[in-house]
Amino acid sequence: MAIFPVYLNQIPNPVFFSLRLPDQIAQIAIRADVIRPWPRLRNYDPKPTPRACRMETLRALWLLAKGVLLEAIRRKEIYAIVLVTVILIGAVMTVDFFGLQGLEKFYREIALKVMGIATALTTIVLASRQLPREFRNRTIYPLMAKPITRTTFLLGKFFGVLLAAIFCLALFMLVYLSGALYLGQTIPWGLFFQYLYLQVILLAILATLCFWLSLLLTLDAAITLGVIFYLTASTFNTILNEVYFLADDLAKWMMVFLNYLIPNLNVFDLTEKTVHAGELWGPVDLMTMLGVSLYGIFWVGAFFGLTLLWFRRREL
Repeated sequence: MAIFPVYLNQIPNPVFFSLRLPDQIAQIAIRADVIRPWPRLRNYDPKPTPRACRMETLRALWLLAKGVLLEAIRRKEIYAIVLVTVILIGAVMTVDFFGLQGLEKFYREIALKVMGIATALTTIVLASRQLPREFRNRTIYPLMAKPITRTTFLLGKFFGVLLAAIFCLALFMLVYLSGALYLGQTIPWGLFFQYLYLQVILLAILATLCFWLSLLLTLDAAITLGVIFYLTASTFNTILNEVYFLADDLAKWMMVFLNYLIPNLNVFDLTEKTVHAGELWGPVDLMTMLGVSLYGIFWVGAFFGLTLLWFRRREL
C-alpha cells in the first residue's frame, strides 16, 4: 500500500490527507499527473480575473450560438431550402435552353426575390421558436443555474440564429452565382456585396423582433405576426409615401410618426439595383451605406432591448 498526499484545488486553503491505494494505482495516478504537486498551486487565487471572466463569457456565447446553428442545419428546413435552390437553378438554366436570351434579368430578379423571402421566412421561424422551446423543454433552467447572465443567453441565441440565416443566404447566393455564371452574365461584385451586407442587417432586425414577439405571444402567433410584418412593412411605407402629399397637415404628422415607428425595410433591399447594375446603378456611396447601417443597428438594438426587458421580467 502507498500513502501520499492529495491536494483539493477547489478549496482555497490547502488541505492534505492520507489516501490509501494499491501501489500500481498510485503510480498510475502520479504518472498521469492527477495529483498536482504543491509548488504549482502555491499562488492559487480562487477569485477569477476580469480577463478570465471575459473569456468565459465569449466561450458561453460561442457554445450557445454553435448549438443553435447545428440544430438549424439538422432540421428539415435546410433540406427544403436545398430543394428550392435546385428548382431555382433549374429554372435559370431553362432560359438558355429555350433561347430566351432577353429574359435573363427577369429570372435573375425573380431568383433574388424568392431567395430573399425564403431566407427571411426561415429566420422568422427559427428565431420565434428559440425561447418558447427552451421554456417548454425546461432546458433554460440548467443554463441559468450556471454563471450565465440573461444578456449572454440572449446574445448567444441571437448570434446563433444570425449565423444560421447567413448560412441559408450563402447557400442561396451560391445558386444565384452559379446560374448567372452559367448564363454568361457579369457579376457586379461591389453592389452584390452591398446587397448581401444589407440583407444580413435585415435578417438581424427580423430575428430580434421575433425574439420579442415570442415572449409576448404564443409561438404560432409570433411566427404569424413576424411574417405579416415582413410582407407588409415595405408596402406600408410605400403607401405612406404615396398618400403623404394628398393628406392634410394633421394626417401628415401622423404619417411621419408612423413612418419612424415602423422600420422601413425597403432601405435594406438592393435587389433592383443589383439586377440592373452597370446600366442604371452603380455601388452605393459610403455615407449612404453608413447611414443605412446605423438605421439598422438602431432597430436591432431597440428590439433586442425590448426582448431583454421582457426576458428579465419573466420568472425562472
